Amino acid sequence: MTKTVIVQVLEALAEAGVDRIFGIAGGGPTADLISLAPKAGIEFVLTQHETTAVITAGIYGQMKGTVGVAVSAIGPGVANLANGVAQAYCDRLPVLMIADRYSGGVHEVALRQQFDHLTFMRPITKAQIVLHEDTFITGLRRAVRTALSERQGPVFIDFPGNVATKSVSQQVYKLKKRGGNNDSGAIINEADLKLAARRLSRSKNPLILAGIGAMNLKPGVLARLAAAYKAPVLTSPKAKGAIATSDPWCAGVFMGGKLEQALLDRADTIFFVGYDPVELLPRPWSMPTFVVSLDSVVNNEQTFRSDIELSGDIADATVRLARAASKPASTWKTLEVGDFKKMVIKAIDVKVKGMTPNAVILATRQVTPKNAIMVTDVGANKLLVVELWNTHKANDFLMSNGLATMGFCIPAAIAAKMAHPDRPVVCLCGDAGFMMRLPDLLTVKRLNQKIVFVIFADDEHSLISSKQVIKGLPKYGMDFPRPNYQAMASTFGMKGVTVKNTTELKKAITAGLKHSTSTIIEARIDPSGYPKQFDVIREL
Repeated sequence: MTKTVIVQVLEALAEAGVDRIFGIAGGGPTADLISLAPKAGIEFVLTQHETTAVITAGIYGQMKGTVGVAVSAIGPGVANLANGVAQAYCDRLPVLMIADRYSGGVHEVALRQQFDHLTFMRPITKAQIVLHEDTFITGLRRAVRTALSERQGPVFIDFPGNVATKSVSQQVYKLKKRGGNNDSGAIINEADLKLAARRLSRSKNPLILAGIGAMNLKPGVLARLAAAYKAPVLTSPKAKGAIATSDPWCAGVFMGGKLEQALLDRADTIFFVGYDPVELLPRPWSMPTFVVSLDSVVNNEQTFRSDIELSGDIADATVRLARAASKPASTWKTLEVGDFKKMVIKAIDVKVKGMTPNAVILATRQVTPKNAIMVTDVGANKLLVVELWNTHKANDFLMSNGLATMGFCIPAAIAAKMAHPDRPVVCLCGDAGFMMRLPDLLTVKRLNQKIVFVIFADDEHSLISSKQVIKGLPKYGMDFPRPNYQAMASTFGMKGVTVKNTTELKKAITAGLKHSTSTIIEARIDPSGYPKQFDVIREL
């Protein structure tokens, strides 16, 4: 039996759990791919930009537990993928980018719209693959396994035009392994695990720093580990939700700055659990404290050193470590952890004349359902949202922190709503970041999604202007004209509201959650407190 390569590619992707493809197709194989996708049970979602497609596909894949897939045209389409691919690479999102490529023979001599896609993508992808008619399934298997293996990330695929329509013998796909796609790593041996357990049990002040890898743990596992050793937990920003903010051992977020230093200075053992150093600030690890590390991959980066290093299946190891705890010597009290969280909230509460970003965040949390998915963008407000937003489960808080790219909010919100259509999705987004991906409000409209966008509106790139102030420089060049958000919302068939205080904000969010369409809320804030807040949190 024979089938075209394009049909078999779609069948194989469906077998891997792919049910949606995002992007802007070209006139080559990607046009065939999206036209035939419904026959394989795959929906195509048109976006307004290729970077949106990659971010949306990556977040969607992360939330669905498989690879995301994005498509683009040859040349300029591939160039437009770049920021999204870099985001997927640094934020560890499993996504495949499939792009048109000239047919063999033409590719070698063509000049128009031609540059070396593979070389262009090499620095920001885990692998670059060209599909051939004899080995396309091998290429696809490699792409899927590479994207999903730790550390997860993007894989680029060039799809030659003369390969897509070839009829070839039916292949055996097997893109999905029994029990799931993700490689968990080898089981850690008992002797090494007991060594770590003894150290943690004997520590008077153990401190857990949990990262992206901890997001794969089953609900409650990290909390049980913390309770077993009486160890406070600081998560990385992207790992918010790995332990509920309300848990008595959750101390908040590790930003690598000043706020957490009191906990770090007191710790006699720091236990890294799935901590990807891509989230650490670019500075030497100077802590003399004893370090135990647990991750699915070996600590090759050496951003932090490890006195005891456990590499392998995190899910298995955390459960066994919790069981192995023996009469913990920890002197930490849950009351101290609670006091620390209160201190953080108070420390970043800077009084200004107008509505503060803090007030916007806390008011939004008060009227947003517990099961809501929060998406935040990159900008001056990000550091505050990370500190103040209460998160209850993994993947309930979405942000870009590895690349920390502006323009993340709208694509990620689209993905979250598609993955969980019955759950509220609320965004806290700076006005500059929101404007960067503005055209994809059309994608929100096309999908008939209901998302509440709360915009921190101060008409400038406040993170950069705050750095100018901190450096003693004049504020210059970072402001822009205020758009008419209500007219903008109307253009996209959405509700538009401007608020100037938290009473109005709460009312607008409550109404927005009930609307049949999306809502854009312009929250007029006073940004004058940012420099003081940043100085409290960390050096910029």
